[in-house]
Amino acid sequence: MNRTSSDTAFPRRGVGARDTTLGTLTMIAGAMFVLGALVSIVTDWAWLALLVGFALLVYVVPQLHRVQAPADGWPGRLGGPLTAAGAAIVFLLGVVFLIWDAVGEPGEPAWTGVLSMIGFFGFLVGIVLFGIGSVMAHVVPRGAPLLMLLGLVAAIAIDMATGAFFEDEPTTTEWGFTSGFRSSA
Repeated sequence: MNRTSSDTAFPRRGVGARDTTLGTLTMIAGAMFVLGALVSIVTDWAWLALLVGFALLVYVVPQLHRVQAPADGWPGRLGGPLTAAGAAIVFLLGVVFLIWDAVGEPGEPAWTGVLSMIGFFGFLVGIVLFGIGSVMAHVVPRGAPLLMLLGLVAAIAIDMATGAFFEDEPTTTEWGFTSGFRSSA
C-alpha cells in the first residue's frame, strides 16, 4: 500500500474553538515578549508585559502539549512541563519583584537570584525541547515552532551581543525577550 500525504501515524483532528483560543493566547504571549523587549528601551516597566507572556505560557504550554501528544515524542513530554514550570517560577518572581517595587525595594535576597536562574534556564531548555516536539508532531503549522525557536535564539544572541544578557545596569542597551525581566531584578 502506498502512503499518501494524508496518511499519518497520528490522525489530525479538526480545529475547534478551544484550539483557536490556544493559538490566539500563544500569539498574545509572543506579542507580550516582543512588546516587553521593544518598550524596555524606553521604560523599566516594560517587564510587566513579559510577566503577562510568562503567565500565558504557564496556561498555554500544557494545553498545547495535550493537543500534540503523543506525536511530539520525548521532547514534548519533557519540554512541556519544564517550560510551564520555568515560566511559573519566572512569573512568580516577577510578582515578588513587583510587590517589592511597590513597598520600596527592601533588598533582594540571594535566593531570588538562584531561583531566577533556575526558572529562566528551565524555561529556556524546556521551550527549546517543546519547540522541537512541536515540529515533530506536525499538529500546528510547522513554521510556527520553527519561527519561535529562531526568534528565541535571535533574542538571546542580540542580548549577548549588546551586553544586556550580562548586565543589570539600566543604561545597557536592552533587546531580546529577557531584557525587560532582567531590568526588574
